[in-house]
Amino acid sequence: MNNTLPDLEKTMLKWCAEAAEVAHRHFKQTGALEFKYAREAVTRADRDIEMLISRRIQAAFPEDAIFGEEFGPTQAGQITGRNAAAGAAGDAPAATDLGGGRIWHLDPIDGTLNFALGLPNFCTSLALMDGDEILAACVFAPLHREGYTASLGGGTRLNGEAVQVSERGALSEAIISAQLQKGGRYVQKPGLLQAILLKTMKMRRLGTIALEMAYLAAGRYDAMIAGRGRPQQLYDVAAGILLVREAGGEVTDHLGKVYRPYTTDLVASNGLVHGELIDLIAEHE
Repeated sequence: MNNTLPDLEKTMLKWCAEAAEVAHRHFKQTGALEFKYAREAVTRADRDIEMLISRRIQAAFPEDAIFGEEFGPTQAGQITGRNAAAGAAGDAPAATDLGGGRIWHLDPIDGTLNFALGLPNFCTSLALMDGDEILAACVFAPLHREGYTASLGGGTRLNGEAVQVSERGALSEAIISAQLQKGGRYVQKPGLLQAILLKTMKMRRLGTIALEMAYLAAGRYDAMIAGRGRPQQLYDVAAGILLVREAGGEVTDHLGKVYRPYTTDLVASNGLVHGELIDLIAEHE
């Protein structure tokens, strides 16, 4: 298979569109809620999609490793599913012991609770990384048939058409998205959350960080804050980070420093409101 970044991007879009058919078949058919570590929802569709895409990766790129939300780290050459109990209880699995080289980070359904409740905001998130560098990304929203893709240095696309971040330049005019976790900065510091609510025009909360970052990349949102209180897994954010950056936006931690893998806090924006937002956060440190 062709290994150039634009071709990888197209291949990822094809895989995620295939996975969308699995999501469609299971949507509103998931039955009673099932939870794993940290009260995170999980469904059969999560596992089926992860198995599907992992097998596609293994067939096309057998030398690459995979780190998925449901089955954890899979070394190159392993059969996905050997780590099926990785996320059954306790803490989330970590991308350890995969060594160097390329790693695919996969969240089969980001927004599983939405999916299980019959709410439409969920997506599949897939990113290819080499070290700390994100090479290619795809975020696919099955119910909306929207595929957001990007490759390093190649811009961001929505269903093949180039998109860019918004041009709103004042925080007071910004539509901001929030990922709020009980142990995270914005819940633990309610004064900070209130300040952001008061200083921005509107706030939205979808419950799917990858799709929220895709919306930011497409200019639908102007900024996004995420405070987790524990390391943020790359299968949740790697694809979204590349989408935002390639669309002309900015991604940092809450101090305005370059975002590093497994940082607990993430701030993304169109770049124009970033400094104002970071300064507001700093006032409440």
